[in-house]
Amino acid sequence: MSVRPGEWQASPGITGHTHHDIRVVHVHASHDPEWAWVYGHGLECSWPSADCTAPWCWELLIAVDVLTATAAGDRP
Repeated sequence: MSVRPGEWQASPGITGHTHHDIRVVHVHASHDPEWAWVYGHGLECSWPSADCTAPWCWELLIAVDVLTATAAGDRP
């Protein structure tokens, strides 16, 4: 999934200001119903030179409406 500036947080209240492409591993609820925790990997983890053996590399809060639109196929 792709997230744009303002659609994700590194931690509650800390809005992200960059674009990221993430391979989602797991999604679970947060204390704020407008955001969900997403565990995933950056696309660089799939490069042949990468040796990522971690269950996930990223833990971000992502806006639930972004997750919903992505799951529905309404976003890249």
